[in-house]
Amino acid sequence: MNRTVGGGRVLAGAALLVLVLAILPIPVRAAPTYLGRPLGGVEPNSVPAIAGTDVSYPECGGALPMGQAFAVVGVNGGRANTFNPCLAAELLWAVYRSSGASVVPRVSLYLNTGDPGNSYLGQEVADWPNSGITPYGACLPIVIYARLFGPGQMSPACAFEYGYQKAEADVYWLRTAAARDRLPTQAGAYPFWLDVETTNSWQNSTLLNTVDLQGMVYALRLAGVKHLGVYAFTPQWDQITGGSVSLASGSLVASADWIPVGGSLGTAESGCQQRPFVGAILAMTQFFSGPYDADFAC
Repeated sequence: MNRTVGGGRVLAGAALLVLVLAILPIPVRAAPTYLGRPLGGVEPNSVPAIAGTDVSYPECGGALPMGQAFAVVGVNGGRANTFNPCLAAELLWAVYRSSGASVVPRVSLYLNTGDPGNSYLGQEVADWPNSGITPYGACLPIVIYARLFGPGQMSPACAFEYGYQKAEADVYWLRTAAARDRLPTQAGAYPFWLDVETTNSWQNSTLLNTVDLQGMVYALRLAGVKHLGVYAFTPQWDQITGGSVSLASGSLVASADWIPVGGSLGTAESGCQQRPFVGAILAMTQFFSGPYDADFAC
């Protein structure tokens, strides 16, 4: 009898525990998210599956395209000396949301470029260098009076040093952003594109602008970048550089070109018939896909 009564108490206690567990909410682990949206699932914001897309600081905090074959992520915030605050998050999105179904690598990076000189729109350029040894000799400050020195000279040496320093900073920003989510941190793990447009700040001298770009190329090669291309409208490239592809102190030839053509996917496909303006091949054309920039691999 006592055993029966004891057993009844055990059963009653067990029943009460089951009832309590049934009432209590079961904790659910949150799904991984990017900018507040699940990394899994289907998103309506897509580009053609055979195409890629490029994003940067303008997409910070907003919906990103989905379903692309590859992605090109901007390192800067619109100027050569600025940083894209969403670089780490957009790198993560590019890795996990690009299918890789293309001859173009899953993730590439693009850099804003510019050559403002030591003064731009009447204001001194704070980060214009006044020292450094380059293939064009030493970057030196302007001598104002006796031992009073001003900003760096408007010389090929200082232009080269400026480009070199901007690319060096870009590599540092990449490493810092990639390390956050344990993505590859070495610059050589990614193809790089130089975004060369007249909307950025340039000097009137096409020689100095070209030397500035050469400084960027030199720094990126030194950092281990193997695949380097240029994004530009051909007329703008000619306006900024004079159509240069090489200089006495070294080559400016990139491995490939990326040209904006606008229009639709069909426009991008036919755009691949254009001649490259600086690289050995025309690798990509850029077109519109809804609110996004999309890219077709030629």
